[in-house]
Amino acid sequence: MLSTIQFVYLVIIFLSAVAGGFLPLAKPQRVRESAGFHGGEAFSSGVFLALSLLMMLPSSFMLFRQVQPDVEYPVASIIAVSAFLVLLAIEHLTGQVMRKKQQDLEPAQVESTPALIPLLLTAMIAAPSFFLGVALGISDGVQAMLIFIAIILHKSTAGFALALTMVRSTLTHRQAIVLFLCFAAMTPLGIVLGGITREMQPDWLPLFKACVLALGAGTFLYMGTLHELKRAPMIEYCQNPRCFVLMILGFAVTALVRWIVGEAHHF
Repeated sequence: MLSTIQFVYLVIIFLSAVAGGFLPLAKPQRVRESAGFHGGEAFSSGVFLALSLLMMLPSSFMLFRQVQPDVEYPVASIIAVSAFLVLLAIEHLTGQVMRKKQQDLEPAQVESTPALIPLLLTAMIAAPSFFLGVALGISDGVQAMLIFIAIILHKSTAGFALALTMVRSTLTHRQAIVLFLCFAAMTPLGIVLGGITREMQPDWLPLFKACVLALGAGTFLYMGTLHELKRAPMIEYCQNPRCFVLMILGFAVTALVRWIVGEAHHF
């Protein structure tokens, strides 16, 4: 069973995703020209970087050292980099399919993109969301709180962008709502899986936690740098000095919290 705080995290994350997608799905004509939330996305990029490199990856290293003390190879780094590269490959492949579909459109169809595009985007965003939910479910204390905050910082903006893509596509309104709810449920499902595994306390839990934290580190690193590629906050928005400062602030705040709470293996 989930603890009370895990249940609270689950509900808030689900509601934040729904809140992000509510306006595009409820009033599509009012948000088609929205510019998004540049400052918030830049700040969250800094948080993602700090969580990945200062907290989750060191925690994974520590757990691997405890579980496999004779193994000198940096397994945690390999898992994190693999997660990063897999997500990058998925985004490249998704981008290629999207560009091809858009090129095949007739001029009169440009206003409505094929339904395949929001389907692919949902899958691309839902996969890392699920793994981050698992990482949250198996964590506790300050580490869990910071992972929760990082997820919240991104969930609403990701939901808004995804819902916007859905309403601009050929999906019916009902199909868009169902697809969006599937996206919103991914992180809560991950929390449930992580919480159940943590509650069972199997012998392989430390190894499982080390692997999940390494996956989460790679995922956060990707979300903070190359997610959405050319439109990534680190690439596009941080050219603006204000957004760059917000990104540094996000990193600094998370790094400060990491310093205050002490070594990652104390969590």
